[in-house]
Amino acid sequence: MIAARSSKRFFDQTRLMVISDENKIVHSTVGNILNYLSPNDLLIVNHSATLPSSFYGHVRRTNELIEIRLAAFQGPNPKCLENWLAFSFGSGDWTIPTEDRGEPPTVYIGDKIVLGEDLVAEVLKVEHKRLLTIRFISKNLTSELYKQGHPIQYSYLTEELKVWDQQTIFAGPPISVEPPSAAFPFSWEIILKLKAKGVEIAHLLHSAGISSTGSRELDKLLPLTEWYEIPKETADKVNLAKQQGRKIIAFGTTVLRALESAFQNGKINASSGLTTLKITPRHKIQSATGLITGMHELGTSHMEILNSFCPSVAIEKAYRQAEEIGYRGHEYGDISLLTCDKCMVA
Repeated sequence: MIAARSSKRFFDQTRLMVISDENKIVHSTVGNILNYLSPNDLLIVNHSATLPSSFYGHVRRTNELIEIRLAAFQGPNPKCLENWLAFSFGSGDWTIPTEDRGEPPTVYIGDKIVLGEDLVAEVLKVEHKRLLTIRFISKNLTSELYKQGHPIQYSYLTEELKVWDQQTIFAGPPISVEPPSAAFPFSWEIILKLKAKGVEIAHLLHSAGISSTGSRELDKLLPLTEWYEIPKETADKVNLAKQQGRKIIAFGTTVLRALESAFQNGKINASSGLTTLKITPRHKIQSATGLITGMHELGTSHMEILNSFCPSVAIEKAYRQAEEIGYRGHEYGDISLLTCDKCMVA
């Protein structure tokens, strides 16, 4: 699928692919999403903002240049932005495909990566040569992260992103490294129309992680351990909706991962912490009956999540149609709504 090459948003004109009960495929636009959601449906959104998460600096021990890209927030709470997983990158920048980047310098536990006069990343752990556990050191950490950081972006884009290009209308605490982008096409006008129709909206917090490392082997590790928080109010709304048999729509794969991580003994628990859950086609979804998500490449871990909702044959058929029509993929592209039951026969 052709990637969207610009951060420009088309809001209600963005294409919407709907795969519904009995795996019926409909092609529409986001402006018509009211036709596919009903009064009393519960929509769960991720209200994480996106931190500029690409940092250039040098290894203090060797003075070698290095880029680190934050990969996942590690907690313990969104007010403390010290602890992260990150990947190291060598020579080059976002205009070069990640798989063509140079080898990064070797770093060891205890190394300090200097990113600014008042920003240092201390290496606490090294795995697979490039996966780093780091702790930021700064007198004014939040301001320094915004001062020294750049948005993570990829070479299919034609313009350099700014911090605001990565924010959704729900943005709150900045613990995502790449945007929970399924919400990009949604305006407050659409949200208010959904609420006027009777669609209930609740929120949670989940650190959306990095989507590409430039290495097929490292990409297999994704998604990494990520931090989430589900407030009691949201947990209560989900549990009540389940009891009443109402639809529960996860607004993005990060929302789904958080909900599934907190599902125990037949209900969602108000909780926070790190999740290692990886949703595969073999995973039985317990917390949600639907998913709003972007359009991504077949064969990726993202598509495995979609296959937990709908049979792969239905997903592949829908994606073939979408490509023929000219849907755009990746974070600034078109989106889909899945409410099909995997147990149904196409």
